[in-house]
Amino acid sequence: MLLAEELLLLALDPEGGTPVNSSREPLRVGLSGALVAELGLAGLVAEDGKRLAPVGGPGTHPLLAEEPLLADVHRLLGTLRGRRAADQLRRLDRAVGGVWSRVVDALVDDGVLGRRRDRVLVVRVTRHPVLRPKVRDEVVGRMRAAAAGDDPLDARTATVLALSGPSRLLEVVAPQRGERRHARARIQDATEQTPIAPIVKKVISEAQAAAASAAAVAATSAASSG
Repeated sequence: MLLAEELLLLALDPEGGTPVNSSREPLRVGLSGALVAELGLAGLVAEDGKRLAPVGGPGTHPLLAEEPLLADVHRLLGTLRGRRAADQLRRLDRAVGGVWSRVVDALVDDGVLGRRRDRVLVVRVTRHPVLRPKVRDEVVGRMRAAAAGDDPLDARTATVLALSGPSRLLEVVAPQRGERRHARARIQDATEQTPIAPIVKKVISEAQAAAASAAAVAATSAASSG
């Protein structure tokens, strides 16, 4: 399962089939970060000054042949405008046709999620009920154990846990209020305590910056419209 798929399952309300909170922009940035981090773990991304650049071509790694979404991210990454990697991560969502939709589609195709369109008053809402609860339960259980514990983490768990912070999923990985101070520290230090490629740490750091910027823009827009 891709890092982005794990992060999306973490962000999904299993009963409502919709994201657990209304902070969509930070979550989109988190998913974009997870996709680029996946490429980073495979050695398919490198730093290019303050930006990120793809490494290799379409036929250089089996991951690019097996995962169409990752192939698209790899192909588009270098074309995204912006002086910093955070700018690239913010723009990746639109470039791939919506990271939430693309990751959801893959999980629907695999039978992990369903797709149901409901009408709420006059608005149509698309819901994605969890069809294989054990898959989501494993991800949530592993992230909660990682957030609550002190043991070293594997690289993939550390990456998803680190991205849960900028994706605003603290209350999912630490449902009890008393656990959240420790969980925040674990999220902050997850990749520092794990042997992980420097490029992945760079992606996570830039995702944090991009998510904070996206949240600030959303808050400003909401205030001006109100």
